[in-house]
Amino acid sequence: MNIHTHNPIRIAAAVTLFAALTVGAHAADVPQVHVNYAGLNVNTPAGATVLYQRIRGAADLVCGVADSRDLARLSQAKACAAHATAEAVAAVNVSALTGVYEVKTRVAPVTRLAAIR
Repeated sequence: MNIHTHNPIRIAAAVTLFAALTVGAHAADVPQVHVNYAGLNVNTPAGATVLYQRIRGAADLVCGVADSRDLARLSQAKACAAHATAEAVAAVNVSALTGVYEVKTRVAPVTRLAAIR
């Protein structure tokens, strides 16, 4: 198990990278959101659920899910957020978080990433 509770950059990098690729912007032009999970016990269902909610919120924010009324753009933003969330969950690499992700999405992160790519 690979736990980096002191390093929120790993999540922000995954969210930012996919947002940049999806919207065709340069990484420097894309907003970056750091998700802090220091102090959370991400090995428990409660801690993993809180972290999942933070990751999902950051992905929605960076990808602009709430900012679009255009259906095509909204669909693109939702795909961006789904991919960024899967990338972030995989980057954290904690079984409890992966379990929460699988319950919320009904898909394993690796399977979901392969389907999106």
